[in-house]
Amino acid sequence: MADKKIIDKIKKKIDKIEQLHDKESLLCEEVKDLLNEMEGNVVEDEEEWDEDLEEEEFDDEEDK
Repeated sequence: MADKKIIDKIKKKIDKIEQLHDKESLLCEEVKDLLNEMEGNVVEDEEEWDEDLEEEEFDDEEDK
């Protein structure tokens, strides 16, 4: 009888551990997505900066 109670407690603990692993995996995926989003924004910002440079170069040529 006592063994069955202990086994049930162990099974409950295993379930809790599995739930934590699921949450951990979800959080890791969310963090990865955020990093990818930030890296994507950096690329977009660089492209805008490059466009600004091209416009400045064009303006300089017009002044000559």
